[in-house]
Amino acid sequence: MKSSILYAGAALACALGLSACGGGDGDLPLTVSIAGGVTKDGLVLRNEGNGEEIAVPAGAGSVLFTKYLSTDDEFNIVAKTVPSNVEKCTVSNGKARANYYTVYTTVPSVFCTIKTHDLGVTVNGLTGAGLVLVNGSDKQPVTANAGAAVTVPMAKVPEDGPYGVTILTQPDTQTCAISGGSGTMTATGPSTAPVVTCGPKT
Repeated sequence: MKSSILYAGAALACALGLSACGGGDGDLPLTVSIAGGVTKDGLVLRNEGNGEEIAVPAGAGSVLFTKYLSTDDEFNIVAKTVPSNVEKCTVSNGKARANYYTVYTTVPSVFCTIKTHDLGVTVNGLTGAGLVLVNGSDKQPVTANAGAAVTVPMAKVPEDGPYGVTILTQPDTQTCAISGGSGTMTATGPSTAPVVTCGPKT
């Protein structure tokens, strides 16, 4: 009876893929989670352990390598290439020996940081107080400058991401209008030039 119990325990441990059981049979999937909002193609991951490479589609939350691993196989995930709008990609839990714990519990993950660019709004003719510009959750009050042209810096916008600057609050003694407030952030800057023009109150 005692030997039967020991045998059953050993079989269970092997079924869980623990490295103590020795070599595996190639049935361990290697999944990598993707974070950071990869918005375009170009990210290629490579498993240096067996040389397999896989392209990550834009918007994917995870990818599965096609080659399953055997227990105790070494894997080492690296970002071979990154999309053009990505600053860098960092791999966590990417290097280990394959077993139940490393492929199911401490899943390898890749976090990519998207490039951001400045968004400035030109304001002309502002003499009154109270003008507030908004882009999403970013609110920027604008100080009157005797009508001189000023550039108001908004929060940076991710590359390939949209922006939509609008007037949240009009100045107390004037009426302002905006042109070119909506567009897409490109690698070289905003696709449109946001300009606010203020004049007599209507």
